[in-house]
Amino acid sequence: MLTVLIVDDESENCEVLQRLFQRAGWEAATVSDAGQVLHEIKAVHADVVLLDVMMPNTDGFSILRQIRADAQVGTTPVVMYSALGDEATRSRALAAGADDYIVKTTPFADIKKRIAGLAA
Repeated sequence: MLTVLIVDDESENCEVLQRLFQRAGWEAATVSDAGQVLHEIKAVHADVVLLDVMMPNTDGFSILRQIRADAQVGTTPVVMYSALGDEATRSRALAAGADDYIVKTTPFADIKKRIAGLAA
């Protein structure tokens, strides 16, 4: 069973995505505290991390660098997602080491398909 860790400071986004992934038959955990991301990836044995770009006190790029620098979880696929749909942010995310970049308005079926492709 695929396990997705959703990292977003907005609890409503976390709850909605968690329910959708669970309805799809996947495990889904959430974390809103940037300082807990590495711990949670390890604790839930995340297969993929869905990481928000814009968070208070830090950003997804900083969290991504922490993930990539950690020997235990550094190869875990990370999909950055954001309300920002511009090419510059997408390019920056991919250059920083994200495996994919998804705009928050993307239909869930597409999000699920792209995440499943990374976890395969």
